[in-house]
Amino acid sequence: MNRKVQNIGNQYTSQKNAKKRRHEQRKRVVKKRVMVFGGLLLAIIVVLLLMVFAQIKSNNEASNERQAKEEEYQKLQDKEIELKEQLNNLNDPSYIEKVARDEYYLSNDGEIIFKLPEDQPDQKKKNKQKE
Repeated sequence: MNRKVQNIGNQYTSQKNAKKRRHEQRKRVVKKRVMVFGGLLLAIIVVLLLMVFAQIKSNNEASNERQAKEEEYQKLQDKEIELKEQLNNLNDPSYIEKVARDEYYLSNDGEIIFKLPEDQPDQKKKNKQKE
C-alpha cells in the first residue's frame, strides 16, 4: 500500500519528513552513546568485581597463614617454657646428681651400685623396640 501512496511535495510535508529524519538520527546517536557508555560502565564493573574477588582470596590466604603462624607461635612458646624449666633443673645441683645417678650410674665416695634383675626386662624391651 505504501507504493501507491505518494508524498505531496509541499513545504509542510518536507518539514515533517526532515524533522522525522533528524529525530531518527538523534535516536541512533543516543543509542550509540548509550551502548558506548554502557559498555564502558560494564567493563569498569567487571574489573572492580575481579579486584574484589582477588582481594577476598588474598584475605582468606592471609587469614589462613596468620592462623598457622599463631599455632606455630604457641608451640614455640610452649617449647620455650619447657626449655626454661629444663634450664632451671640443670642449675639445680640435686637434679644433676639424680640424673648422674640414674643415667650414668655415678656414685658418691664409698657407695657401691648394684644392678638388680628388675632393670634387665627394661633392656630387653628396648632391644625389641629397636628391632
